[in-house]
Amino acid sequence: MVMLAIFKRKFKDQSMGLFYYFIGLFLYAWMIMAVFPSVKSIKGAYIEQMPEQFLKFFGGDSALTLSTIEGFLSIEFLSLFFVLIIAFYIGSVSGATMAGAIEKRTIDFQLSQPISRTKFVLAETIVGLLGTMILVISTTLSMYLLSKTYKTPMNTSGLVVFSVVATVFLWAFYGVGLVFSALLKNKITVAALTVSILMAFYVFNAMTRIVDKLAKYDKFTLFNMYNPQELLKNGNVNFTHLAILIIILVIGICVSLVVFNKKDL
Repeated sequence: MVMLAIFKRKFKDQSMGLFYYFIGLFLYAWMIMAVFPSVKSIKGAYIEQMPEQFLKFFGGDSALTLSTIEGFLSIEFLSLFFVLIIAFYIGSVSGATMAGAIEKRTIDFQLSQPISRTKFVLAETIVGLLGTMILVISTTLSMYLLSKTYKTPMNTSGLVVFSVVATVFLWAFYGVGLVFSALLKNKITVAALTVSILMAFYVFNAMTRIVDKLAKYDKFTLFNMYNPQELLKNGNVNFTHLAILIIILVIGICVSLVVFNKKDL
């Protein structure tokens, strides 16, 4: 009962923040969807002048990528901005779970209730994972509705697969954030490290597409498992990638619980 009470209180506390994050994502998606018909109508010259390296850095494989809604969304929104915004949410929430509670000294009151440290962390973790999923699904649903509004057909199965893969992909970083939260005592530091690691993976993955000598190292970055253009276009699920991402999340939760249970508060 106490665990459920913590879950309800935490979710209520986060509801307004989730709404603000969603509004930001929705408005950006709206802008991209509204601009696409104009970009699509521009004939060859402009698109062909786009620097190839620039396109590859943001997940495109050629200038023609911009001529499809899947490619345009991937380059302008989903490959970086989308995950970066949700990464800030992940870093903030995972950081607040342990490090933030220790920093604000609210952990003493929370653990004075008849609940173990493990159940306390799990209750807050479930809220964070649920919040991440809500942001991904609500944004995906927004893209679907906007595509109908602007008469830009999108692959429905691709949208469903994208929402699943993007959720699990971001959950993996949530696991990373929990480990930092258990090790550190400052919420902002946890958030900064979580976002920095995501950005480092993104930049390294982008460099493997640009620098030939780094191409063979593309599998050493989690972004190798997240290709929004392919997900939206083909709707194919790589279950091996999903399993790896889930394992990272589970390991992150387990490590954070071990560290936190042994930590002297």
